[in-house]
Amino acid sequence: MTLYSHLTELALTHAVPPAQAWENSVQILGAQGIGTASSRGKGCPKAAFVGLAEHGYVRGFTASSDRPMRENARHALCAYRLYVADPSLLDRKALWWQAVAAERGISRKSQNGVLDVMTALIQQDAFLPAAGTASH
Repeated sequence: MTLYSHLTELALTHAVPPAQAWENSVQILGAQGIGTASSRGKGCPKAAFVGLAEHGYVRGFTASSDRPMRENARHALCAYRLYVADPSLLDRKALWWQAVAAERGISRKSQNGVLDVMTALIQQDAFLPAAGTASH
């Protein structure tokens, strides 16, 4: 389990708004000495989780945002579509990210925790793919 999948799973247990759920998880793992302060504070996985949750894609969180979906959350949605087409990608993260990057026109080489968030949501059966009825 990666740090970001651990943060995601922990955030699913908090009955607070998504950003606060993520921050609560960061604090808990920090107190347990898991990860570095810098890695726990990384923006990409947080943006993916919070964006998905705020737009109703995460079990336990009600859609609460009328803002456009953040870039990393859109990357995660693309990753989910690719996973549905080829579930073996869940175990082939480098190939999965290459496919997301190609489809989304992303130049960065690293998935920066976005796929870890999506993996945890899939494995915890916490991703709600039918949530999106509007274009993001």
